[in-house]
Amino acid sequence: MAGMINCIRFRPKEGKEEALFKAFAEYVRDYPFDDIMHHIIDLGTGEYALVGVHHSVESFIEIMNRDNRVSEMMRLYVEPYEDGESFHSFSGPVVNYNDYL
Repeated sequence: MAGMINCIRFRPKEGKEEALFKAFAEYVRDYPFDDIMHHIIDLGTGEYALVGVHHSVESFIEIMNRDNRVSEMMRLYVEPYEDGESFHSFSGPVVNYNDYL
């Protein structure tokens, strides 16, 4: 089955970066993602992105259907974009480029 990649771009509220990262660390400790990779990367523009690499569409859906979603916890610490959204995100299945060799 194809894996899924999910990226969530966000801007921490001024002075809230440290609190956001602490809350994220506590969330991951208390509600681990098992061996599914989730990391926050610094985009160098005052924005960050949470990137998740899932084993399958099913594992992605399982994370999205949690009662305590990480995005809801993070929403307390992020500045909404001009369109009113707290996050800009995209996701999709992994393309297996080896199929093209």
